[in-house]
Amino acid sequence: MVAKKSKWVAAADLEPAYRKYRQLKQEVDAWRQERGSYWLANLSPAGKSPYLPIVDLPEDAIIELWQRLNLSAKAEITDSALREMWRQLKQGQNAMDPETATRLQMAVSGVAKLASRIVDEKGVPEQKYNPRASESPEKNVLACPVCGEISTLAVLTQPDGKRMMHCTTCSFEWPVQRTGCLFCGSEDSKQLIYLNNEDFPGVEMAVCQVCGKYFKEIDGRKLSAADYVWEDLRTLPLNFATERWIEEQVKKNNQIH
Repeated sequence: MVAKKSKWVAAADLEPAYRKYRQLKQEVDAWRQERGSYWLANLSPAGKSPYLPIVDLPEDAIIELWQRLNLSAKAEITDSALREMWRQLKQGQNAMDPETATRLQMAVSGVAKLASRIVDEKGVPEQKYNPRASESPEKNVLACPVCGEISTLAVLTQPDGKRMMHCTTCSFEWPVQRTGCLFCGSEDSKQLIYLNNEDFPGVEMAVCQVCGKYFKEIDGRKLSAADYVWEDLRTLPLNFATERWIEEQVKKNNQIH
């Protein structure tokens, strides 16, 4: 594997954004402690993956948590208005402002995480690339077994570096193949180029020279993180820089095919 370094600029001061995020996250955690048992009893996972897609989550639970987050942010919105916005979003329409949309996303994630607890107790087998899959082959590996959302965040766990996918929606983790590309299934580790930057130790961007796609990999043996969702957000500059790097290589036509 080839390690590349680039003069990537670190993100600006994230402290204000982190304070907002932590405030909302604390509200989500408090809601799960207070209301989690009630809503867990109302969840009915399917018999196969995805066990509880986002669209099948109980609307009342999402509205309840979303409203709590709105009140925490001092943003008064009626329940009927929230239900209408949620209905429109499911139909592919989104007229929400970014702040409201962020609170909704955290509400959905908070409810989805309850579902992940149920599946986590059962366990899921290692997800492997299947080139004969009827849909996009990468969905076999990157689609969360719980909520069905696509994740491109891999974590190498202690002590032996086992590769797990981490869903940034419901926080569920599932085992995947240790080497190779998670998109096209290539098991040739030499075809992966790892890009890293000293401002983000323990985080690398794996770019596949076969299919040209990339995913983020956090080495849990080097970086201890209590919240992988925040780590993914905090390291978004790596995503942007990787996309620029791929564009440059495509122009040169000597790296990505």
